[in-house]
Amino acid sequence: MMAAATDDTQPTGALPPPRLSVGVPGWIRANLFSSWHNGLLTIVAGAAVVLGLWYGLGWVFVDADWTVISKLGGRLAIGQYNTSSACPGQNCFWRPQAVLLLVTLLLGMTWGVAGRGLARRIALAVAVASALFAFLPYSLERMGIDVRLLLLANLPAVGAGWALARYTPLGAARRIVILAIAAFVLSLVLLRGLPGVPGLQPVSVIYWGGLMINLMLAIVGITLSLPIGVALALGRRSRLPVLKALCVAFIEVFRGVPLITLLFMSQVLVPLAFPENFPLNSLFRASIVITLFSAAYMAENIRGGLQALHPGQAEAARALGLPGWQTTILISLPQAIRNVIPAIVGQFIGLFKDTSLVYIIAMLDIVETGRAFILGNTEYLASAREMFVFLAVVFWIFTYGMSYVSGRVERQLGVGER
Repeated sequence: MMAAATDDTQPTGALPPPRLSVGVPGWIRANLFSSWHNGLLTIVAGAAVVLGLWYGLGWVFVDADWTVISKLGGRLAIGQYNTSSACPGQNCFWRPQAVLLLVTLLLGMTWGVAGRGLARRIALAVAVASALFAFLPYSLERMGIDVRLLLLANLPAVGAGWALARYTPLGAARRIVILAIAAFVLSLVLLRGLPGVPGLQPVSVIYWGGLMINLMLAIVGITLSLPIGVALALGRRSRLPVLKALCVAFIEVFRGVPLITLLFMSQVLVPLAFPENFPLNSLFRASIVITLFSAAYMAENIRGGLQALHPGQAEAARALGLPGWQTTILISLPQAIRNVIPAIVGQFIGLFKDTSLVYIIAMLDIVETGRAFILGNTEYLASAREMFVFLAVVFWIFTYGMSYVSGRVERQLGVGER
């Protein structure tokens, strides 16, 4: 009798959790309807999203007239670069496409070095998006078969870059950086041209425009403003009074003057810093001003990261016998940059958007190209809304891409974690 009673009272095992507390229903209940006010906000926000999608998508696919975008076509990308006045007697459209192939090749090499993950996604996204432009519904007179083939060539280019990085001595991060610098110089040579070289007739900068201008100014500004900003931040923290005063003066002057004013001043002040016969153009001047303006803000971001470090780390480095420059380069600076990655990327995003201000000095970036076309063709005035919505989407794609890359880098480096 006792044995039977013992068998009847043995535990039968853990019961499964309630169905409404696990899986998708559990997530919805915990995050959207955890309380009455949370549920009310969810219902109101959901209704607003549904209404926005209903009217927004209805306008996009039914009411909007997107013919102005197809009419502009390649001018939104490269401006008047391929017009007869810019490139008389020859076809120059292959040059920007060759630059795009170089970019895709370098992205493929980066993928080969970094392996699977973010680098692969970026490389494949750029290659596939570039190749898809080959299927735009244009006639062969407007978009020839050679243009389509060059766009499709981005797919094998990314594969070729991956193979070069994996199976040749070029597959090293340091060598890829050197190749990227060489590719940028080669891109400028291709776009600008060389006198006396067949097929590379010089194209004046006044014909450059579209998204190409925004990207070039952003690349130059991002690449140069970071090291200049680091140098300014270190100079501002220096114990040398003259060096510190110069860095403080530079930072405060450029941070205290609007960028649009500096662009105006670049037409007068920048030529004074170079010899009288030195060839200067609006693109070169804008690059200098945007880089220096961004470097001043970058210096303050880096200085904030340096001040956030505990002084005990520098004291420990000095106790181990490390000189000051090694302490800064090997210990303080890497941690400071890691801590201010969000601020740095935010500065880069602002720099990319600020490139649209170059219309002040008569440069036709992508925004000014669209605006000038609408003002010069009154039959498209009714399509101004569609034009600026399209331009907003273009800028959003690039800025969101930068934010996405920043988020992935932050998670890999453990920013904000201890």
